[in-house]
Amino acid sequence: MKKLFVLVFVTLMSTSVFSTNENPTKEHIRTKIVELLGNPNFVLDKEVKTTVEFLINKNGEIVILNVNCETEQICHYVKSRLNYKFINNELKLKNHIYKMPLTIQKSSSK
Repeated sequence: MKKLFVLVFVTLMSTSVFSTNENPTKEHIRTKIVELLGNPNFVLDKEVKTTVEFLINKNGEIVILNVNCETEQICHYVKSRLNYKFINNELKLKNHIYKMPLTIQKSSSK
């Protein structure tokens, strides 16, 4: 019985360690998307929140599936900045659909 308890405990601990190993990969994806988006070249008078659905193909490229946007300008901006942009060939999380909330800040007045 004691061996069974130790086996279950070790299995749970190794599972939690492996699950935390994915977080840096997801964080890398988020960081790369923020970098690719950069600053919009248009003026916004209010903050815009949207959701981007995408996957990473076998070549390590972002493939945009859907952008839930208020205006065509924002939708086009996100798609043009992200679609088929290279992230990384070594990512282990390919061909999985991701949903990422996206907030575009309003333009600062000068």
